[in-house]
Amino acid sequence: MIGSFRKTLLWWMEGQLRGDLYIVPSLETEIPQPLYHELQEFKGIAGIDPYRNTRILYQGNWVYLSAVDAATLERFAKFEWLKGGDEHWEKVKQGAVIVSESFSRRFGVKEGERIFLEGASGPARVSVEAVFYDYTTEHGLIMMDRKTYLEIFQDPTIDALVVFLEPGGSDPGKLLLEVKQLAWNYGIPVSERKDFHQSILNLFDATFAVTRSMRVLAVIVAFFGIAGATLTLFMERQKDFGSYRTLGFSTLQVAVMTLLEGVMMGLLSFLVSLPAGTAMSLVLVYAINLRSFNWTIFFSPQPDPYLTALLTAITASAGAAMYPVLRACSTYPLMQIREE
Repeated sequence: MIGSFRKTLLWWMEGQLRGDLYIVPSLETEIPQPLYHELQEFKGIAGIDPYRNTRILYQGNWVYLSAVDAATLERFAKFEWLKGGDEHWEKVKQGAVIVSESFSRRFGVKEGERIFLEGASGPARVSVEAVFYDYTTEHGLIMMDRKTYLEIFQDPTIDALVVFLEPGGSDPGKLLLEVKQLAWNYGIPVSERKDFHQSILNLFDATFAVTRSMRVLAVIVAFFGIAGATLTLFMERQKDFGSYRTLGFSTLQVAVMTLLEGVMMGLLSFLVSLPAGTAMSLVLVYAINLRSFNWTIFFSPQPDPYLTALLTAITASAGAAMYPVLRACSTYPLMQIREE
């Protein structure tokens, strides 16, 4: 589940977060308007998205509302839609809104419907043009053009600036430095795309750090569980080992046979776990996750969990077979079968 979520997040970032520079101040401050206007005068900058993100009440529940430059995102971003394609931006520029999948599922809102937002001058009725994949919040997100946002909420605040450079510019490195220097003059940090993406992934990995620790503990418990069960089976068969040796099996043959039997038991348990573990991951991805967060994760099987399960099962079973092997090799055969 974690691997599928991470790969889905990467897919989403590569499409939606395609800015060359992200100018994001601290939570307590906002983007100064002069900085925005100065950046608009830079040659080589093809587009700037003045991003605004705030919380509003919708049907008594907190959701997020984002204001963006629809024309800029239409040109540079690659949103993933549940239905249709980038033709939706034309309606957004004309005053419609788009909503995240989590918002659509949470409130039962579909494309073509109208919703009411509490604006600065009273309720405003807007049309929902489309639903898009989004993983910024499970509470729901409404996105509209900045022009529409100013008309409804009369709020000129800018929370962040996303800068898109002209493709194939003459000296993008120099331009990046100039933009960074201008933002630093205002005391605002700047991140390039790869650094911004990495910060999101770091936050994601930190969120699931506890889950990974639990997985390590689960592997340890599974190891000793398999080892204990296998050891019990072998200890009950001490007489069989004595019979094998009295029938002419050498000590090495008994040891190899016992060890191979343990490895085969581990391999068999792994084969049984394949459909069971995969089915559990499908339930987590497509059922539990969808009902908990109202967003879609695309199932992406990774080899690491399967290899971990295989190594755990075989190592535990082989390790459990070692003690009976030592007992069989160090005990005289008659002592092992004297009760027979």
